[in-house]
Amino acid sequence: MIRMFHDTFYYKTEIPKPISEVWSFFQTNENLAAITAFPKIDILGDVDVFEGASVHLQLNFFVVKLQWKGKITEVVEQAYFIDEGESLPFPFKSWKHVHAFKKVNEEKTKMIDRVEYEAYVPPLLANFVLKGMFNDRKKQLKKKFK
Repeated sequence: MIRMFHDTFYYKTEIPKPISEVWSFFQTNENLAAITAFPKIDILGDVDVFEGASVHLQLNFFVVKLQWKGKITEVVEQAYFIDEGESLPFPFKSWKHVHAFKKVNEEKTKMIDRVEYEAYVPPLLANFVLKGMFNDRKKQLKKKFK
């Protein structure tokens, strides 16, 4: 029997822009692709983020292309949205990602990512991969929202 590992990963990013601007930026999957340097992402599903939207991504790791399929299951305007995995590449078996947005003040927004997952690898390894991905996104967001 294959052992499965469950964990929850958290990541916080402060963005020096009003919540309305940050929320608007995250309402298109094209912007997700734009702030993800590695792997390169191609959007194959819905472009806009709305409840019921298909999240179908192709992840390009140079010579290997992997598919990521999911759905946006809940959207609360300027508060959060949730994407849940349906067909995921290794090492993930399940995925629930809450993208939450909090107004810090008129000119600053805190974004909190919470990823609940089930994986074929221990949390130490899965979280290492996730931390690298979110650290890179944070760098890209800082460039975007100077």
